[in-house]
Amino acid sequence: MAKIQKSLIDNWSLEQAGSLLDGNNDLFSISEEEFITSLGGLSNYINSILLYDETNFLANGFEGDWVRFGWFEKNTRLIVQPINPESLKIDWNSEASYSDKGIRNYLASSHHLKTDLFISPQRAERIKDNKLLNTKNNLNQTLLKIDEKIKSEKDSLWFDDLKVGIDKNFNFPSLTHYVLSQATSSDDLLTVIMQLKESGRVKSIRDKIDEITQSTKEASKFQKDIERLIKENFGEAAKNDKPWSIKFTVLFLTLTKSFNLDFFKRKEHLLFLKDIIACRTEAQGLDNNIKRLFRRNILNK
Repeated sequence: MAKIQKSLIDNWSLEQAGSLLDGNNDLFSISEEEFITSLGGLSNYINSILLYDETNFLANGFEGDWVRFGWFEKNTRLIVQPINPESLKIDWNSEASYSDKGIRNYLASSHHLKTDLFISPQRAERIKDNKLLNTKNNLNQTLLKIDEKIKSEKDSLWFDDLKVGIDKNFNFPSLTHYVLSQATSSDDLLTVIMQLKESGRVKSIRDKIDEITQSTKEASKFQKDIERLIKENFGEAAKNDKPWSIKFTVLFLTLTKSFNLDFFKRKEHLLFLKDIIACRTEAQGLDNNIKRLFRRNILNK
């Protein structure tokens, strides 16, 4: 039986996500810096839900910062479960807790609860150089590797506008960008998240990647498939993707039909990753999606 993978998202990230998703909140009343960090919290929200079987938050009193967003709170409680932190024996209001913005408390909580941790940009900024936050989810690690490969490929591009688009896209994980691209407005972004989760596509690919990582041979082939997909989206088609022609003789009529050999090697996990990669390599795609959903622009900031 597969082990249930759990995540813990801090209340600060939930507050940031709520500020963007709750229709009653005025997005133009917050500063540019606050808007950008809130996008980071929203990214945590998306990934903590989609990449994990179970998503949790600590009911340590600070959840009041996001439950004030009524619509967001009502819907979030359906998918993000509270954990009573009493067993952790942490004084969340102590001077030590405030001195580092609660970072050590959340790291200790994540370790005790055996969960991966999603922490707000303000907190992550203070500890990311120490590499203390390492999610163990294989799909998340795969997405990071895809990002790294795209970064290396972008230097060979001829067109500067595409480079700009790709550079900007690396502010967020791949899955976040994909979700933003699928939403028609901020009002249905949560619907997109839930539909994607309930479709089982993310879990299916996560399980497949977990399986692949158990075999050196399969993992090597998977890596080559990913590199091929990335090159395709940068305009370099692989040889085996070129259409072939074959002749069929039917009732004395000779018909020539073109087909793609890749059709006979369809793999659902690769098809989903292909969609994500295509989304990531779209010039200025991330900024366009943010502007479309939230009516604010972060490009060239």
